[in-house]
Formats: sequence, C-alpha cells, structure tokens
Amino acid sequence: MIAEDVWYDEDAGPLVRLYAITGGRAAVPADGITLSAIVQRVLGATAGRELSEPESEVLRLADRPVSVSEIAAWMRLPLGPVRVILGDLRDAGMITFPRSGDAAGHTDRRLLEQVLSGLRSL
Repeated sequence: MIAEDVWYDEDAGPLVRLYAITGGRAAVPADGITLSAIVQRVLGATAGRELSEPESEVLRLADRPVSVSEIAAWMRLPLGPVRVILGDLRDAGMITFPRSGDAAGHTDRRLLEQVLSGLRSL
C-alpha cells in the first residue's frame, strides 16, 4: 500500500467520508430541519437497532434542548449529514423538535410584559 492511499492521519485520527456517516444518503428530510430548530432527546425512548457513533453523539448532545447549528458545530460536521442523522433519529422516535416555549418549560408572562413595556417606551 502506498502512503498516499492511507485514509488516516496520526494527528487527526481516522478520516471518514461524509457519505459513510449517513450510509450513502445525502437527501435532507423534506420537512425543513433548519439551523435554528431546537432538538431534544425523547426521555425513555429506546432504539430498535444499534445506533451509530454519530447518532449516539447527537443523543448525548440533545439531553438538553440544543439547536441544529450547535449539534453541527460540536460534531464538526456540515449541516447536510447532521440533518440526515436528525431525520433518522426523529423517525425512530428518539428525538423531537419542540416548539421554543416547550423547550424552555414555560413562558414567563411578567418578562414578556416588561419587554413589551420597554418596546412601547421606545
């Protein structure tokens, strides 16, 4: 084997092409998983199959509400493969995309009234 044919770097570790992470799929889920969408793990959900390392990492990150862009940044992956992984996990019932109020727990009416008052004073 020629040195140029080796698919790893001593400092970076093994290099995996992006299509290998998603099983060769590049199609993004049609329902628009955006950069700002909030992702949260579904508590108590179990996978019906063995999860890949990237899927397990997404679930770890989604233990608390986290945006799609944060997941991509933490995993150092482009948005496309992350969206494919998220679509798979959503389809398996492992994650959800709660509305922003659901992710925060509840809306603080007093805070909203203070913001509205401040905007009116402008």
